[in-house]
Amino acid sequence: MNRSSLPVSVNTMKKWYESDDKVLQCTLPFQRHSGMWSPILKSNLVWSMLADSYIPPIVLLKDKRGEDSKGKDIFGYQVLEGQQRLITTLIPFLNDEWTLHGSVEPVEVDGFTYDIAGKKYSELEEELQDIIKNYRFTVQAIENYTMEEAEKLYFNINSGVALSAMQKGKAKLGNELMEFVNTLLSGNFFTQAINITEKQALKEDDLLMLMQGMALLDQRHEQREFKNISAASMLSYAESIRNSYNEEKQQMIMEIVDYLDSSFENKNKFLRKNNVPIVIVMSKIALENNVKPELFKAFINDFANALYPAYEDASGSGNIKIVNVNQRLKVMFIAMCNYFGWNIDGVGKPFESEDAWSLDTEDSENSEVDDDTASADEDSPAMGSSMNEPTEDAVEVETVNSENMDIEGDDTEEVADEAGENTGIFAESE
Repeated sequence: MNRSSLPVSVNTMKKWYESDDKVLQCTLPFQRHSGMWSPILKSNLVWSMLADSYIPPIVLLKDKRGEDSKGKDIFGYQVLEGQQRLITTLIPFLNDEWTLHGSVEPVEVDGFTYDIAGKKYSELEEELQDIIKNYRFTVQAIENYTMEEAEKLYFNINSGVALSAMQKGKAKLGNELMEFVNTLLSGNFFTQAINITEKQALKEDDLLMLMQGMALLDQRHEQREFKNISAASMLSYAESIRNSYNEEKQQMIMEIVDYLDSSFENKNKFLRKNNVPIVIVMSKIALENNVKPELFKAFINDFANALYPAYEDASGSGNIKIVNVNQRLKVMFIAMCNYFGWNIDGVGKPFESEDAWSLDTEDSENSEVDDDTASADEDSPAMGSSMNEPTEDAVEVETVNSENMDIEGDDTEEVADEAGENTGIFAESE
């Protein structure tokens, strides 16, 4: 087995991959499924290229395919390491197939600062486009190898990569369902509207929030029971739906996410980890009652500007325990019924309960809020801190039940992430 450097640009490899001759391919049987990277990981790759930050090498297998009319050797290439960067991320980006994540920080290039969040390749400044398409990875070409040697090299490269709980959860979903979930996460709601930090995005907390919403919908429609909606519990949930999340349920969650995509175009300060799963369930109820997306957004903004002590009480320590999750569902549901003037007894509840569907104390101190200037919007102050700042990371590990003992460290891993561990741009294995 021999190794050599290959001086080629991203644009050249793109032409190879899209050529009729398929000079560059990605069909090795032991490769992980494409589409494994989240929108924030893909976006941070682009940021790193523009910032001239370190990016690991791409490794190609090089094979002689024949000779041209002049007797010159013709070579073909297989992607061994770099599938997610090249095939899943950069080639589609150059084709304007996806948009940079809304949480990506501005990048400084040659003394000038550029805001790249929320843009497609064609919307970037010309100088930035040139940097990306002409970027040259460190490319290693492997020749005279056996397939056994190539497979061993691949797994050696990808061994020991630290993954967050949700990155582990992707494997438990299986390739087919994971691909479907990635489609949901690539829409406007999860890439532009939710209000998460870059560290949370790198841990793929967008996937966690989606899984929590899906779990709460199962609680509503199938009376499925959960002790909590922690990351560890969602790992078990992911494994349980691997082969059972049927077309009907996929259609339902797709309609919900499409509805949320239409409801929220820009970042909304209320859409934090604590609140997004609740909003997902409320959007299903809104759909059932034919509420237009813009009116649903107006309700969420109104709710964010009102005072709901019972919601805030359920948003503090232990906010992922199901009793507190259901309390938040209950408060928002009652508020939505009041807002739209619905008869609460005639509307499908967010979960089954023998308790009365009313609040014992004053429901809220509502204020008239204009939809365009609601305080939940990005450029305005949001409501009380406990409602907006999730405390999942502070929950004791005892919330993980015995079913999850094999992964009990996953919740504590999130605390470590906040301290700066496992936050590398390319922490995911390719």
